[in-house]
Amino acid sequence: MLFFFLILSSAASVPAGAANIAVIVSADVDAYQEALRGFKETVDHRIVAEYDMEGDFDRGREILEELRSEVKPDLILAVGVWALQVIVSQPVDLPVVFTMVLNPPSILGGQARNITGASMNVPVDLSIKLLKQLDPELRRVGVIYNRARTGYLVTQAKVVAQEERIQLITRDVLSGKEAIQAVNSLYQDGTDIFWILPDETVLAPKVIKYMLLFSYRNKIPLLGLSERQAQMGALLSLSFGSSEDIGRQSAELSNAILAGRAAGAIPFTTARTVKVTVNLKAAKKLGLEIPDSILAMADTIIR
Repeated sequence: MLFFFLILSSAASVPAGAANIAVIVSADVDAYQEALRGFKETVDHRIVAEYDMEGDFDRGREILEELRSEVKPDLILAVGVWALQVIVSQPVDLPVVFTMVLNPPSILGGQARNITGASMNVPVDLSIKLLKQLDPELRRVGVIYNRARTGYLVTQAKVVAQEERIQLITRDVLSGKEAIQAVNSLYQDGTDIFWILPDETVLAPKVIKYMLLFSYRNKIPLLGLSERQAQMGALLSLSFGSSEDIGRQSAELSNAILAGRAAGAIPFTTARTVKVTVNLKAAKKLGLEIPDSILAMADTIIR
């Protein structure tokens, strides 16, 4: 039997008729623990078992078997991508809510009917509207992506871009080498700004380094997706602002499911707390002035 611990809740803290929740954590990572804390503070039901996969997929499969045969919870919370991947590979017949997962459609495919959750993704409309705020005359935004990983994001972004009268110029790539070639191709097509998606193919260090150098040499701004990328030279970045709040979102979804809603009928959520980072050093090198409206909303300004 795997080691797990039961969390006993007093009658005062858990309402009568509360359901039982089992938690699988992908690994002992600070961000995951923060999300779990937010979940525990918000959920209306009791956590009866909590497991740490320790990044081991075999252990994850053993945990699932123990859940089926012994714990038998009413809902499973999957914290992190590895926990979700294990569950998708070994389907269960009870509701599953994930938290702190990036690009869940690339993991779930079209078959998971009992799974929803709170993703780490920043809403695409916020990114596009921030770019429009940066330059009201903006016309062409260049995006490099791998269809299997972030094709769904590009589909969403094209709708928003059309509303903002922006042309999304895209390149679908399969490797880092193709991504670097795509940067040159986008430039030749008259791209006004590059937008980095949360796509592993594009996030390869050599690709990011090339995009940053290309940005400076050709005076094309870059919108990144982490404060780290802004520190490296991106003009702006948008990232999720709170692991704990993503945990709270997953608790709200769990409460709704355990109140009777079908998990498959509830769309996964995106981050509702977003962090904006502005790099004024990059702005100076690019010859740009950041509008006061963007500076006012910035959480971090690199001077």
